[in-house]
Amino acid sequence: MSISRLLKSLIIVLLMYTLMIPASPSYVQSAQTYQWSNVPIGGGGYVTGIAIHPTEPDLVYARTDVGGAYRLDPATGEWIPLLDHLGDEDSNLFGVDGIALDQQNPDVVYVAAGKYSNVGPSDILKSTDRGNTWTRTGLNLRNESNGNIHRAMGESIAVNPTNSNYLHVGTRYDGLYTSSDGAKTWNKVWDVPSGLAGEGIRSVVYGLNPITKQGQVVYAGVRGIGVYSKAPRSNGLTTWELTRRGPEYVARMSVAKNGTLYATTDNQGIYKFNGTQWTNITPSPNYSSYYGISIDPNNDNHILAAVRTGGDNLPLYRSVNGGQSWTTVNKSLISKPSWWTPNMFFSATSSVEFDPHNAGVVYATDWFGIYKTNNINGNNGIVGSASSWDALTDGHEEVVALTASTPPKGVSFFSGLTDQVGFRHEDVNNIPLNKIPLSGMREIVSIDYHEADPNYMIFLGSSDWYGTTTRLFVSSNNGVTVTPVNVPAGSKLGRVAYSAINPNLIIYFPQTGNPVRSTDRGATWQNMNGAPFQAIGGNMVFAYNHPLAADRKNGYKFYMYAAGYMYRSTDAGANWSKANAVKLPVSTDIIKVEAAPGLNNVVWVSLGSDGLYASSNSGTTFTKVQNVQESKLFAFGKGLPGLLSPAVYVYGTVNNVEGFFRSDNMGLTWTNISPTGSGIGLSNEPQIMAADRQIYGQVYVGTNGRGLFVGSLDQ
Repeated sequence: MSISRLLKSLIIVLLMYTLMIPASPSYVQSAQTYQWSNVPIGGGGYVTGIAIHPTEPDLVYARTDVGGAYRLDPATGEWIPLLDHLGDEDSNLFGVDGIALDQQNPDVVYVAAGKYSNVGPSDILKSTDRGNTWTRTGLNLRNESNGNIHRAMGESIAVNPTNSNYLHVGTRYDGLYTSSDGAKTWNKVWDVPSGLAGEGIRSVVYGLNPITKQGQVVYAGVRGIGVYSKAPRSNGLTTWELTRRGPEYVARMSVAKNGTLYATTDNQGIYKFNGTQWTNITPSPNYSSYYGISIDPNNDNHILAAVRTGGDNLPLYRSVNGGQSWTTVNKSLISKPSWWTPNMFFSATSSVEFDPHNAGVVYATDWFGIYKTNNINGNNGIVGSASSWDALTDGHEEVVALTASTPPKGVSFFSGLTDQVGFRHEDVNNIPLNKIPLSGMREIVSIDYHEADPNYMIFLGSSDWYGTTTRLFVSSNNGVTVTPVNVPAGSKLGRVAYSAINPNLIIYFPQTGNPVRSTDRGATWQNMNGAPFQAIGGNMVFAYNHPLAADRKNGYKFYMYAAGYMYRSTDAGANWSKANAVKLPVSTDIIKVEAAPGLNNVVWVSLGSDGLYASSNSGTTFTKVQNVQESKLFAFGKGLPGLLSPAVYVYGTVNNVEGFFRSDNMGLTWTNISPTGSGIGLSNEPQIMAADRQIYGQVYVGTNGRGLFVGSLDQ
C-alpha cells in the first residue's frame, strides 16, 4: 500500500473513532477461522420419542420438539445432532414430529420435520446414511412438532418391515399418505379420514395379523375417531376399516410379536386389540393419560406403559400377563448433571422402549431428557427392587434461550432460558454445576449488571411462560447468591437495566404493567414520566426484543426504543422523552438496543431487516451502518487489544453476504466469522446474541432449541 493510501485510511479510521459512527464504504474482509461449539448444558429439552433399530444393535435415535433428531454414539455415549446442516431458510425443519427406521436396511431413517404449522417448510426427510445427510421427499404437508400436547404422540411414520419400498405417513391436517417406492412419490389414502385438525393421525404401526397369525396389518390411529386397520377381508380384498368400539384418542401404538395391538391414549387409558375386540387394560384409575408403551421382544406378555400427565416422577407400569394386571416399576435416577432438580425424571413422559438386543435394557424419554436402565427388572432381578437409571445428556443440547449477559468482570457469561431458569457459566466448555438460584422461577427473561462493580447484578425471573409470578432478584456477589424483591402488582415479564454508577438504581419496563424505577435496589418502585408503555411486545416469555439499555458510562442515562423513537432519560429514569426527531424504521423483527461500553454517548439499535443504526449523541441522530443490509442480532464485546472502541458483532447480511460478522472498527470493515462446513445448529432460529466483555473475539448465540453456542478465535 502506498504512503498516501495508508495516510488516507488512517484519517478515515481516526475520524470514524472520533464520531463513533461507521464510515463509508464498508466491506467484508475474508473469513476468519472461528471455533464454534455448543456451550454444554446437559439435557433440559423435550425429547418426544426414541427409536431403536430392531436388527442392528446399538443403533438408537431420539427426536425432539424443537432441537432436531439425534443418533446415539455407542462408543462415547454422546448424542450426535443430525439436522445441523440445515440453513436459516429451513429452520422450521428442526422440529421433528415423527421418526421411523427401515427394518431391512439399518442405514435408512425417516423423520417428519416441521416445528410449526403456520410457517414452512415441512416435509418428510429421508436419510440413507444413518442421518449424516438427508433429502427432502416432497411431502410438504404441515407438521407441528412444537404445537401442543400431541407432539409426544407417535410415531406418525411406519416402514413396512418386509418391504422397504412401502411406508405410511400420518399427517396433522391432511390425512394418511403412502409410498410404494421408498418415498420418491406419495399417494393419499382416501379411505382413512384426517381426524381432528391439528392432531390428525399421530400413530401408524405395522404388525402381524392377530387373527390369521400370518401376513401383516397396518394400523392408523385417527384422533377423534379411532383406529383404522388395513388387512385382508372376508371378501378377499385388502381394505381399510375402522375397528369397532376402540379408543378414539390414540396417543401411541405398539404391536407384540403375536399380533396383539396395544394402544395408549391421552384421556381414555390403555387398550389392547386381538383383531376382533378391544379390551380396556388401564393400569390405574388414578391416571387416564398414558403415552409410552413397549412390549418386550423376548416376551409378548411383558409390557411397560408410562403415565404422561400428572406431575413429575410419574409411574412406569409393568405387566407380565399381557395387561391383565399391573405393578409399578421401582425406579431411581442415579446419574445426572448436578444442576438437575428432583422433578426432572419421568415428567411428561413421552416414550419407553425395550432394547431388542440387550435383555433388561430400557430407554425412556420425557420433558427433560433421555434415560436408560440396564436392569428394568431391578437389582439382580429381585422383584420390587429399584431399577437404576442414567440420564444420557452428553450432546443433547436443546434449551431455548431468552436472554444473556456478559459482565466486564467476574464470570463472563450468564444465560437466561425457558424452563431451566439459566446459568452462571464459570466454564463455557463444561456443564455448569448449578442453576442461577432464582427460587420459585422457571424462566429468566432479563439480566443486567452494574458497570462500576459487576458483583452487583439483577435478574428478572418468571414462574412460567406467562409471567404469572414475576420477580426481580438482586445479587451483590456476581450471581452466586440472589435475593428476591417484589415488582409492582400486575407487572409481568419485561426487561431491566442497571445504572452504571449507582448500585441502587434499577429501571424496569414490564411487558404488562407500568414502566417503573427503583432508587433503593427494588425495595420500592416509582412510575416514570414520559416512558413508553408496553413497548417490549408480546405477553409470554417468547418475546425476544431487548429495546432497553443502560448507558455504560453515565449512570443517570438510559435508552428505550419504541415505534421508531429512541426514548432517553438523563435523570435516572424519572423523566423520559424522544431523543430523535427523525423517526427510525418501525421494525417487526427482533429489536435490540445497546450502549457502547467505554464510550460516551454512543448507542446503537438493531432493527432486523431494516438494518443497524448508530448514534454518537445519545440517540439525537442516527446513521445507518453502511452495507449492513440486515441485522437480526447484534452485540458489543471486548475490543481489539490496543483500541478504546468495542468490537461489534452482527448476525445478518453484510455486503449481501449472510452469516455472522465482527467489526473491530465500529462498522468500517467487517470480518466473516461464520462457521464453515455443513453448519453446527446455529441456524435453528438464533434469537440471542451477547459478546464477551473480557475475552476479545468471543461471542455467544442462543437458539430456539439447539441450545447455546460460543464462537471464538481459532488459536
